[in-house]
Amino acid sequence: MIRIAFLLPHLRPGGAERVVVNWANALDRTAFAPVVKLGRVEGDFLPLLAPDVPVIALGGRRALTRPWRIARALAAHRIDLAYSATSAMNLALLAAPTSVPRIVSEHTPPDAFAREAKWPLARRVATTALYRRAAAIAVPTSAIAQAIRHPRVAVIPNSVLADAPAPLPPATNGHRLVSAGRLVPAKGFDTLIDAMALLPDATLTIHGDGPLLGDLARRVADRNARVTLAGHTSDLARALADADLFVSASRREGFGNVLIEAMAQGIPVLATRAGGPETFIHDGVNGFLIDADDAPALAERIAALLADPSRRHAVRDAARATAAGYTVAASTAQFAALARTIAG
Repeated sequence: MIRIAFLLPHLRPGGAERVVVNWANALDRTAFAPVVKLGRVEGDFLPLLAPDVPVIALGGRRALTRPWRIARALAAHRIDLAYSATSAMNLALLAAPTSVPRIVSEHTPPDAFAREAKWPLARRVATTALYRRAAAIAVPTSAIAQAIRHPRVAVIPNSVLADAPAPLPPATNGHRLVSAGRLVPAKGFDTLIDAMALLPDATLTIHGDGPLLGDLARRVADRNARVTLAGHTSDLARALADADLFVSASRREGFGNVLIEAMAQGIPVLATRAGGPETFIHDGVNGFLIDADDAPALAERIAALLADPSRRHAVRDAARATAAGYTVAASTAQFAALARTIAG
């Protein structure tokens, strides 16, 4: 039995958090005993964890003491293998004075993240020094793998879908747009709102919460855009139902779980080339791609797709075939194989 600890700052909605919840729930209990250790025990994903997965607070407020708290927590629960997600937690886990093998994950190309990180030089030095201690680095795409210099990089598709895509739903022919994600600068919702101001006949609903909620609400009002900020939803499938087009305007996106969820439902997806989407979306084949940070071009592409239902609908079958490769079962099997190898 391998006792595996998943370390995260919290379980607020996010792609890395969703992957951890799915893996922890799906791992074979005859081989693994998962534990989730959080910097803060909070987040809308907490109720999604299986009842037999313990949730433990790492405690403390000072980042400098977190490595020692992690080491004590790993020893107290006799952990055989530790996995972390998010840059700060990766560094804290690797800095911990422990002999427990550690897998860290990267969901964004290092150079793209460094451009937005606080204290980029210090973070780069710390990352270079500490990542040598990782037994492996798990990434969701081959593009990120190629950008990471480490002797052991494992490409593990994100665990997104509980099951293979259901039968193809009826096609839609309206002007209803949907987007979703955490309300942070990297997601480019400001650009999307500006684009919507140029589309008086279309409506957009954005699902998600985050620190930019107030700023984006003011932007919607200033632009007189037909945009609804709906907040976080626990039922994204229902939120996506009947959408004519899913739009992602991210400036930086390591993968894009929500894009897979939309594609699985047969909803055409228009995404920016933000690092992750272009690794599985092929323009005009299983979805549509456009460059980031260009509101007029985004508005023009949206208008063209809304005006041409046959073009939108032509990508649905290929999109669903792509999404079928990102089931929880397939992803968990690959992660479990890596964990068994690392744990010895």
